[in-house]
Amino acid sequence: MADRVIASRPSLEQVTAIVDFMEKHPALALGQLRGLEGRDKSKRLWSTLTRIVNNITGPTRPMKSWIKYWADKKSTVRSKVVSGGGDPNNLCSNIEKKIYDLFIANDSGKPRSGMKQETTFVEETFYNEDSMDQNHVESEPVLAFEEPVVDVEDRQIAIMEKLVKVMNDQAAALSQLAHASQVNAQAMERLAEASQIQARAIDRLATTFEAISATTHDVRTAIVDIDVTMKRFYSTSPT
Repeated sequence: MADRVIASRPSLEQVTAIVDFMEKHPALALGQLRGLEGRDKSKRLWSTLTRIVNNITGPTRPMKSWIKYWADKKSTVRSKVVSGGGDPNNLCSNIEKKIYDLFIANDSGKPRSGMKQETTFVEETFYNEDSMDQNHVESEPVLAFEEPVVDVEDRQIAIMEKLVKVMNDQAAALSQLAHASQVNAQAMERLAEASQIQARAIDRLATTFEAISATTHDVRTAIVDIDVTMKRFYSTSPT
């Protein structure tokens, strides 16, 4: 049973998709679609959202379960803010802060009975027996293991967000390290080029010294030859 509870919790991607969808359809998020046309539109939107969320990595739920999850999620966020003295900064995840800012902050002054009316409207919209077709087969009741474990789920979302942030910071640090390594490699290449230039200069200097040495030897040989010639000249001259 414990494994089924864990498996039924929505993933962070699913929760994000729900909040993004509700941001595009605030009337649906706040339960403001009333009347026959409103009910039809609400049902179509919930059906669309159910398909979207069930195609994302995470548990697959019936539409009724996702409707209840959204109502419970808003209720949980509202309760956390109220218990924290009305300060939304006490919320533990960015997802919860976004839910509060978009769907609860401007509604915080209304009585809590509004939540009950919204839940009642949702139930009437989708589960009124008079509005069902004769061939309609009622969805199976949501089992206990499909109910969101709110506190654990919120902690998991917060941990996942922190993990993503840490991974992003780590990726940035690795990128900086790679850049530093590249700069170091370029500096080493320039140093190697300078060493090669210095080696060539030393080779040219050595060649110059060899040429000077050869020239000195030639001059010495010439001086010796001149000396020998002078001695011969003086030795053969008449006295």
